Amino acid sequence: MQPIPSSSNAASDCYLQLRRGKQTVFMDVPETLAVGDLKRFLAHILKLNPEIIRLSGRGQVLESDTKLLREYGITTKEARPQAPCQLEFVLQLEDGTFETEEIVPYTSENSSRSDEQQQQMGTMTDSK
Repeated sequence: MQPIPSSSNAASDCYLQLRRGKQTVFMDVPETLAVGDLKRFLAHILKLNPEIIRLSGRGQVLESDTKLLREYGITTKEARPQAPCQLEFVLQLEDGTFETEEIVPYTSENSSRSDEQQQQMGTMTDSK
């Protein structure tokens, strides 16, 4: 396993948000990183075989392990710390097919309602 390349200038890194279901992994990597290397880094973190990971994002599957992130349009201009580039990943099943992509939102409708209720309660007690 190769170490993640370090960069002397953080501005030259792409900030990625890799999502699957309820999982989210944040990484900062150079735009010159090959897709296969990104899969290996992700697999190392999740303790998986990199061969069963398929990455997608921006309406395309990142199929070629030898292509660089920037060849897929993932560059430092689009993948900033304040707005990381979101990529989805799915795993290959035993029958050779891949899972369906399902990203669970960070907040649910119920938690949004309870936040609104708490804000209303706070407003009511403030006005007394």
